[in-house]
Amino acid sequence: MNIQVMVTVSGSNQADLIKILSDKTHALNGKWLNSKISHIDAYVAGLIKIEIEADKVEQLVTEFKALDINVEFTNLGSVTHEKSTPLDLCIDGKDRPGLVRHITQVLSDNSIKVENMECNRLGVPAIGGTLFTSHFKIVVDEQFDKTTLVSSLQEIAPDLIIDLSA
Repeated sequence: MNIQVMVTVSGSNQADLIKILSDKTHALNGKWLNSKISHIDAYVAGLIKIEIEADKVEQLVTEFKALDINVEFTNLGSVTHEKSTPLDLCIDGKDRPGLVRHITQVLSDNSIKVENMECNRLGVPAIGGTLFTSHFKIVVDEQFDKTTLVSSLQEIAPDLIIDLSA
């Protein structure tokens, strides 16, 4: 019987690490259903959703851990799907302390699920400071109100540029 597991890996990036993880999964007749892998400097972190035979999970865990990386496995069991809508949310503005905290608090207050978040800060001499730029992949339910979300985000700082699209 096949099951689905969510695997979290992190640690120092090694040559061909992602290929090795994929090869080990394939060798056990498993398949990657979805993955998000990120590199920052010499480090890697990733989430990998894998479908594999239940009796091969322990072997896969053992083989992944032998690579000298941090590994966590979670059995997903049965997954239920709620009716939801994915959206892209981009927010740009002059950088200030606590901006990410304020944005994520607004999203939480509006019961919005963040599926992916990328934030960057860029030095811009013309504005005499740093520009904050971000891109969020969010999921909203049927009761979502775009006007309320945009209004709540604008309360953080009036100079924020907010773009919300499907």
